[in-house]
Amino acid sequence: MKLKFPDLNPKVMYILATILFLGALVLLSIFSWSYFGKKNSKIVVDDGVDSQIDGQVDNSLCQFPRLLDGVCVNSVEERNPELVAVMIENHVDARPQSGLVKASVVYEAPVEANYSRFMAIFPVTTEVNKVGSVRSARPYYLDWLREYGKDIMYMHVGGSPDALNIIKTDNNIFNFDQFFNGPYFWRSTDRYAPHNVYTSSDNWTKAWEDKGVQENTDFKSWNFRDIGNCEGVGETCVNKITVLFLSPSYEAVWKYNSSTRKYARYQMEGRHLDQDGTAIEADTVIVQKVHSEVLDDYGRLKINTIGKGEAIIFQNGHKEEGEWRKDSVTGRTGWFNFDGPDGQPIPLKPGKIWIEVVNDRGDVEWE
Repeated sequence: MKLKFPDLNPKVMYILATILFLGALVLLSIFSWSYFGKKNSKIVVDDGVDSQIDGQVDNSLCQFPRLLDGVCVNSVEERNPELVAVMIENHVDARPQSGLVKASVVYEAPVEANYSRFMAIFPVTTEVNKVGSVRSARPYYLDWLREYGKDIMYMHVGGSPDALNIIKTDNNIFNFDQFFNGPYFWRSTDRYAPHNVYTSSDNWTKAWEDKGVQENTDFKSWNFRDIGNCEGVGETCVNKITVLFLSPSYEAVWKYNSSTRKYARYQMEGRHLDQDGTAIEADTVIVQKVHSEVLDDYGRLKINTIGKGEAIIFQNGHKEEGEWRKDSVTGRTGWFNFDGPDGQPIPLKPGKIWIEVVNDRGDVEWE
């Protein structure tokens, strides 16, 4: 059986063909705009946090940037979490460290003989199974600690006479010395004393529940704003930073990776790895130059943390020279460029921040 279609008028066929052609053009236009318009847009949303505009990235779309490091969090309560600062050793017998890779902000400064030690700052909610090895306090670390308000927990094992005197007389320091809080620390059996004291996030969470303050005070946050990779247009890109403490054992090297947009850390042993094998990286590396004096026969140091001095900020391959300023013990250290008579605050990239404190016996090189 054959179907028989009625004969169509040629004029009607012409009209139908024209309608189909115009409809196809409209669909093609809509598809082209949707594909190429979005592809070439100057604004790109990345994970709902940052927006990229002409190669520069800011976190203006982040509703709740964390005060500590600019990282975007999910609620206003998470903007200012309880904080824990842990003194972590960098002696060759204490390597590799544990938990250092998970710190949000790390201060590395010289101690006796100009070898370095870390003060690592974590939000209490950071999950880490092992942190250390934990070592003793020094007075200049306390100056940086007190920038974060009276509610930051300070975990350490004893300290120099000057540091212990400050802790004793300043009631605003939330002191957590292992000598008086032994159950919140442990000694490992794979290393010998004094390089074998550790803690964990479970321990400091329990410590907060047992002895912590109930209400957090705000502290002055740094300015945060991301920028694109250095392209070498009008400036020299820096891909390697060498911080000289006591060489070669305590020489710190940072190498920038433009793909990950992070700085990988190296020490004498090669790539600086946490004890679990995770590589240590930073989003921003700040070099803070200070003056120091030897206080006693042990070689303990006095470091000027209050006043101002030279600072160099490295982020995304860019290098910006300026100065650091701190007006009091509890005042926030700020980073300023040389624009205008008073300079302007230098915004930092949201993420992990390492502050390398270099004294007169140390140095910094870049290439």
